[in-house]
Amino acid sequence: MTTPATEPRATALDYLLAVIDGLPGARAALIRAGLGLLAGLHWSILQLWRACYALGWARVTRLPAEVISVGNLSMGGTGKTLAVQRLARELAAAGKRVAILSRGHGRRTREERVVLHGAEDGPLTAGEVGDEPALLATSLPGIPVVLGTNRRRTGRRAIEALGADVLILDDGFQYWRLYKDREIVLLDALQPATREHLLPRGVFREPWSHLRRAHEVWITHAQLADAERVALLQRRIARYAPGARMAFTEHQPVRLRSLQGESAPCTLLDGRRILALSGLGNPRQFAMMLAARGSSVIPCVYPDHHQYTDADIQAIAARLEPDMLLVTTAKDAVRLPSSVPFPVWIIEVELALLEAPTAPCGAAVTRPDVPE
Repeated sequence: MTTPATEPRATALDYLLAVIDGLPGARAALIRAGLGLLAGLHWSILQLWRACYALGWARVTRLPAEVISVGNLSMGGTGKTLAVQRLARELAAAGKRVAILSRGHGRRTREERVVLHGAEDGPLTAGEVGDEPALLATSLPGIPVVLGTNRRRTGRRAIEALGADVLILDDGFQYWRLYKDREIVLLDALQPATREHLLPRGVFREPWSHLRRAHEVWITHAQLADAERVALLQRRIARYAPGARMAFTEHQPVRLRSLQGESAPCTLLDGRRILALSGLGNPRQFAMMLAARGSSVIPCVYPDHHQYTDADIQAIAARLEPDMLLVTTAKDAVRLPSSVPFPVWIIEVELALLEAPTAPCGAAVTRPDVPE
């Protein structure tokens, strides 16, 4: 079971999420009302932008390569990076020349660049390229990650300079300027339903009705979630994207490695007391995954994409007890300082497909195979 614990510090975001989730009190109700008005403005702006594309006032570029987008309705925490990894490996194994297009969220520099594991430009750091591109490049040897906010331009670069014939658009659902041959949207089954409102009233960047653009919808963390929650998402998909293929996935731990160079099976975690260090969009799923192994989990949660400092390391060390294991994610590991004075275990996870439950309303439920 997960053991309650004091996290590094309560933030304004923590309070905002509590308000969104229904925190009682007049002040919270007033804030929710204000957030609802702002969400209405967000909706109006979205409708205006979509109208510009529908009327042809904004141009959609079609590149001479297959474009596959992996994205979310929500802000994050769905397992998008793992989905990109899975797709890239499957496509490469099928003989495709794959490149990943990413904005490089959180990096210090803005210039366009190509990131390759083992390239001559030195070791990859999250500060230089962003945590997700660093993880993707390190875990996908030989597959380039092209960084830049203008993904029409970086896509052309990947095709012309790198010979790519398939482009994976990382976090691409809201990138409307590129034509997409395959639009995959991830929905997190562990995301509380109270947060399924437009920003800032919730965490959705687009409303449920925009799910109709999806060719495929993958429900992630399906094994950890309540069956009722998964069934509700199935009904939502059947309503808003009746033509989309549906798939169900879980985050499957495959091995442990340490910052100090050791490796171990995941059974090392079974029944242990664990300090679970994470800076993720949805840290709850990480704690639940560890707790499912019979571990006693003490969350140590930082904001999403947090760059850990020496002060953070000191605070984390103060929370470690002699019988504890410190466990973190691969995404967090690339943001840790190069020298950490205590053992850190990194749990490596892959996106696994589940046997699909019966789909409601006649919606198709299929394995998200890579097209021939």
